[in-house]
Amino acid sequence: MRLTLELLQQAPQSLNPANERQLLLRGYKIPTVENLGGSNDAYECIDLSDNDLIKLANFPPLKRLHVLLLVNNRISRIASDCFDTLPNLRSIVLTGNKLEKLVDLEALTKIKSLERLSLLENPCTKIKHYRAYMIFKCSDTMRILDFNRIKDKERKAAAVLFAGERGEQLLAEIAPARAAGKELADKAVELQKSGPSAEAIERIKRAIAEAETIEEVTRLEKALKSGVLPDDLKLKDEKTFAKSAPPSAPTTMTKAASPAVPATAPITPGAPGAAAGLSKAAGAPPPTAPITPATAPITPAPAASEPAAAPEKKKQKL
Repeated sequence: MRLTLELLQQAPQSLNPANERQLLLRGYKIPTVENLGGSNDAYECIDLSDNDLIKLANFPPLKRLHVLLLVNNRISRIASDCFDTLPNLRSIVLTGNKLEKLVDLEALTKIKSLERLSLLENPCTKIKHYRAYMIFKCSDTMRILDFNRIKDKERKAAAVLFAGERGEQLLAEIAPARAAGKELADKAVELQKSGPSAEAIERIKRAIAEAETIEEVTRLEKALKSGVLPDDLKLKDEKTFAKSAPPSAPTTMTKAASPAVPATAPITPGAPGAAAGLSKAAGAPPPTAPITPATAPITPAPAASEPAAAPEKKKQKL
C-alpha cells in the first residue's frame, strides 16, 4: 500500500509514554517513504514499523520530529542525505532490518543530535568491532546504542583502537568504501524494486485467481503489495518459455538415410537385367544369371524317303 495523503489522514494518532504526539503507520506494507509532508510537521514521533521499506530516503523537512521507529522492515540501504531534513532527530530504532555493511550506516553517523540508536537483529551487528566503530563514528551526543548505555571507558577504547595508521587500516578493512560501479548497480536495482511492472502485477493477479488455499491467496496478496514476483511464479514462466521455444537444430551428425529404392517392373523369370538393376538400386550385389549350355535348336528328323532321292539326282548330273 502506498503512503498517500488519504492514509495519513486516516492513520491513528496518539500520545506515547514520553508525552509526544505520534503518528501510527504500522503494518500497512508501505514500500517507500513519500508524502510525509502531508503530516504538516505536527508529530514528534512517526512509527513506520512492520512495513516493506527497502531504502530509507525521501524525508521532507520535519523540524518537530524527534523519534523515528522503523522496526521489522527490509531496509538494506540508507541514502547519504536521508536525515539532512530532520535536524532535531534524537532517536532511531532500526531493529530487525537487513543492514549488512558498516558503510551502510554512514548516514547515521552524520546526525549531530542523535542520542539513542538501535540496530539489533541486523547482519551488520555481527561484524567485528561493530560497537566500537559506531561509538567512534557517531557524535558524542549519542548515549545509548542497542539499548545499552555507552560508557566513557568504551569511548576511550574506541578512540585508541582507530587511532593512527593502524586505525585507518582497520577502518578500511571493516568498512570499505562503496565502489562507484557498485553504487550505480544498486541504484538500478532500487529503481527496479521501487516500481513493479504491469506484467508482474498481472501474473500475480492470475495466480490469485487460480489459487486453491487461503494461505496461497494471502502469500500472493503480500507479493502483489510489495510488487516482487514470487520464486514459484518465476519458475513457471521459465518452464512455459522452454515449452514454447522452437526446438534447436541437432548438433550431432546423424546417419544418412538410405536412398529410396526406385519402383521397378516386376521381375519375371528369364529377365536377369531387371534383377540386376534392382540389386544395384538396393545396394546389394547383382545376382548372376544362370549359365545354360548353348545348344542348336532341335528340329524333327527327316523322313526315310528323303535320303534315297539325293543319290538319284547325282546320277542324273553325271
